[in-house]
Amino acid sequence: MVNYEKEGAIKPLTEKKTESNFVTVECLLAFDKDEDKGRVLTLMRKFSSMVRFAYKRLMDGAERKDLKKLLSRKYGINVRYSDGAILLARQALESCVDRGQNPKKLVFGSRELFEQLKKKHLTGKRRDELRQKWEERRYGVLYSRGEKSKEGNLNLRLVNLSNQWHLRINLGNGEYVWASVIRSAKRKTDKWLDFISSIGHAEKTGDWFPYTVRLKLRNGKVYAQISTEEKFPELSVTKDNGVMGIDINAYPFHLAIVHTAKDGNLEKYERISLDSLLEGSSDRREYLSWQVAHQVVEIAKRERKAIVVENLEKLPKGKRGDGLPKLRQKLQKWVYKALLQKIEIVARRNGIQVIKVNPAYTSIIGKLKYAPLYNIDKDTAGAYVIARRGLGFKERMPKNYKQLLKDAEFLSYAIAKIEDKTAKLKQEIREEKNEYKRNRLKSTLWKTRKELDSLLRYLRGSGESESATQQTVNRKMERVRGLTHVRQKSWQVLSVALALSCLESLRDFSPLKRVIFARDWVGAAKRASPSIPGQGTTVLNLYSFV
Repeated sequence: MVNYEKEGAIKPLTEKKTESNFVTVECLLAFDKDEDKGRVLTLMRKFSSMVRFAYKRLMDGAERKDLKKLLSRKYGINVRYSDGAILLARQALESCVDRGQNPKKLVFGSRELFEQLKKKHLTGKRRDELRQKWEERRYGVLYSRGEKSKEGNLNLRLVNLSNQWHLRINLGNGEYVWASVIRSAKRKTDKWLDFISSIGHAEKTGDWFPYTVRLKLRNGKVYAQISTEEKFPELSVTKDNGVMGIDINAYPFHLAIVHTAKDGNLEKYERISLDSLLEGSSDRREYLSWQVAHQVVEIAKRERKAIVVENLEKLPKGKRGDGLPKLRQKLQKWVYKALLQKIEIVARRNGIQVIKVNPAYTSIIGKLKYAPLYNIDKDTAGAYVIARRGLGFKERMPKNYKQLLKDAEFLSYAIAKIEDKTAKLKQEIREEKNEYKRNRLKSTLWKTRKELDSLLRYLRGSGESESATQQTVNRKMERVRGLTHVRQKSWQVLSVALALSCLESLRDFSPLKRVIFARDWVGAAKRASPSIPGQGTTVLNLYSFV
């Protein structure tokens, strides 16, 4: 059995991810005969069953090539439909892993509807409506990917017959059913007009393009959702005039925008509140997300600057029992990645360059280096690092920070602070009676121990001579055998050490300015603790490294 809880356990269907955006239009299908509609509904039920079967086989580690042949033999359907079923199953599986959910507990047709149907008090018309909705979602799907060499789509193809568009539906066994396409353009800018025009041009010239078709059953009617790749205009705004770095933050929930010149210097910054994206229905949040995306792009057009965003793959959403229900609820509604995707789409439609950068350590570098230098908050500082990275600049660690990482007394003091914090957390866990609050404290303790390990690993790999202080630290390290001797990233180690020794608040980084310019970490630490090295009893006497 494949372990899908580990990151990267699922192999991608394709080795290379495209940067294309797809436009989807929907139309209603009308059948001349009830018999034809019935045959299509039977095909949809068969295809939906194929998806569920493929999902289970993928969880067992089945290969796509072998699974395609198996599905075709089992269901008596062509391999193109089988390939589409595998694709949908793969997407469902990857989605579960991305959300941190157990793939074995996925309910096709919506778990929310399934749980409502399990309630015994639900009867009558309301129950019938919910059951119909659930069954339509579970059994009413048909999907076929487009292909340029097959006149756009082989299984589900649009054809113009006597000035009326029809969808030719391959039943999977060489037989076809025809359905009339019912769709009116609501406005001149309707994407349907562009799509139909492109199809008509392809029929005349033979210059076909792939379009994907998905049939869905809704309220007893069959709808076709047709998706095709969107063509973007040439870039008119690039990073030659500077960039806008964008970072989305949870506390407070806002979008930080930093305007950066071509030479990497900070020009100005602003923010957009995103609190409205946590309220209302999912449809309303989707609408408001597009509004925010247009607002960001309008700023970029006005300033004539390219947009730099983080290239995100996965975001943690929390899990039940972690003792943080309000945070988990907020994260579940958090549209970080989706919002960045919308910003990218709107920007490319307006000819604005979008640059994606590696998000690693952008927040840490921002808060340690630029927040104290420019007297800005850490969110703005993180967006500034993103902008500079988009321009190709590499962040160098200030000289005094480098010297600080060689200061055994400073690192030992930070370790002692972590030990003190660990002891307090253990005591709170023993005294806490509430299970969920105790889980939250355990989570904090786990993170604190992880921070301690990062400092100990750094000291082990630093190669410094064995001072009395380090000998004490190394004795502490004897209990962590089996850990790899990989040196931790300097920025990460510095972040842990400074946060525990020099900062009262994780929002105010102004004390670090004196550390950057004068290396006076002792003076900065006075604000956080009355007991520091050189002030009375030494830190090694105050704390034990047991």
